Amino acid sequence: MKFRKDKYILRFFGMSLSMILLGTIISIFIKSMFFIGGGLILGGFVLLVSGLYVSTKPIEYFMPDERIKKNTAIAGYHAFWLVLLIITIFNMIEMSSPSSVKYLDASTVIMLVGVYSFLSLRWYYNKKGDLE
Repeated sequence: MKFRKDKYILRFFGMSLSMILLGTIISIFIKSMFFIGGGLILGGFVLLVSGLYVSTKPIEYFMPDERIKKNTAIAGYHAFWLVLLIITIFNMIEMSSPSSVKYLDASTVIMLVGVYSFLSLRWYYNKKGDLE
């Protein structure tokens, strides 16, 4: 199995190994922050494994073509309108019964709707094919 050795992969491996090292140092020397160190170690190992997977593929494998760029732009456009629709619905609920929706609590829902709608729409449009 051949691995790529370009600067992007080496930088990625450096970041993952430094996360593992920093997490180990935090876990050993600062006992009260054990969970933060453990999270850094776990995240570093996940990045290391994903970096090993990516380094086995040629760099052209990850270059998006025009169809994927167009589908991503259209998915972003529709996700934006879905987020505006959710904000409008929350405003209508607030008008009908004041103090029922707190925007601090609703901001998480709005953000999650935006992210997941973008991801699902991008997947859908890429599976659907060309869009006109």
